[in-house]
Amino acid sequence: MEWSKNSQFNSFNSWKGLTYYEHYKKIVGWFEGKNPLPAPIEASLDPINTCNHRCYYCNSQRYLRDNPAGLQQWDRQFIKDTLEHLSSWGVKAFCWGGGGEALLNKNLKGMTQYGVDLGMECSIITNGVFLSDELLLCRWIGVSLDSADPEVYRKVRGVDDCRKVITNIGKLVRNRTKTDICIKVLVLPETIDTILYTCKVAKELGVQDFHVRPVDLERKDFYGRVKLNLNMAKVMGIFERCHELETPDFHVYTVQHKYDENFHVKHNFKRCLASPLVVQICTDKKMYVCVDHRLESRFEIKEWGSNQHRDLLLGINPQEECARCTWSEYNRQIEEVVMNDRMCVAFP
Repeated sequence: MEWSKNSQFNSFNSWKGLTYYEHYKKIVGWFEGKNPLPAPIEASLDPINTCNHRCYYCNSQRYLRDNPAGLQQWDRQFIKDTLEHLSSWGVKAFCWGGGGEALLNKNLKGMTQYGVDLGMECSIITNGVFLSDELLLCRWIGVSLDSADPEVYRKVRGVDDCRKVITNIGKLVRNRTKTDICIKVLVLPETIDTILYTCKVAKELGVQDFHVRPVDLERKDFYGRVKLNLNMAKVMGIFERCHELETPDFHVYTVQHKYDENFHVKHNFKRCLASPLVVQICTDKKMYVCVDHRLESRFEIKEWGSNQHRDLLLGINPQEECARCTWSEYNRQIEEVVMNDRMCVAFP
């Protein structure tokens, strides 16, 4: 079970993609040369590419660790210009994303409000060290905690910020009105034995969501690349006990559908079709295909909706070039529902 029956309509359920059906059709039409590519629904923004944590599993380690001289951050004017452009383009939401810890860029102060005032929704993924009440303007806040045990936290994240982050989350919860606050945990060999404890801490703090998913250590650019052999019976037992903690106000999501039954990477789709739902803008101020291929020149989009953009996506071989795909189920939906109409859409 990934979520309870009462929580099946949630942001982590990839069947959400079917609400983008009309957008899917326009994307397919663009691939077929019938219409322009529409604006993305969301923009994932990386305003800085440095981080105050040293998580050994980091999917940005290729440039955070290997190319420190290339560290950059957006200035305030560029942030404002970008938000204005996104709003006028028709983008619905923006997320202060990874590529580092977004809140290390002090130019972000006031920019969440600025973007919301332009009519867009906002969200953020953060390690929680620099949480502030301005973030309560966000639709949701995802805090990467991994473990509420300070020693395990230090082993996984390389710093001693566990208690500080938990305190910060508590303060934010007390001041919230409608923002969904989510504590995020990765299933790692080090964290398995503390997942249930961390879930209990999340519930006591009063957050709305507790989100757990497998880690991806099979990335081709990951040092120490490995295919984990986890005790799946143990993990599933822990997941079940976490779900027992659920209440109408506290939801547990043990997300597994983007992996196989042993939490290994799977690709149950053929082509990269869904990535135009989101534009990824990195600290070099360039667009990339997706969050999983940040700052890789092979995946740079020169101009949105151009022939280069189309040829780039059609030329991607997910089986060979991609690790875990953030949009895997959306790709599959386009193939199965839009292109092959396996759900007989014309018949309610």
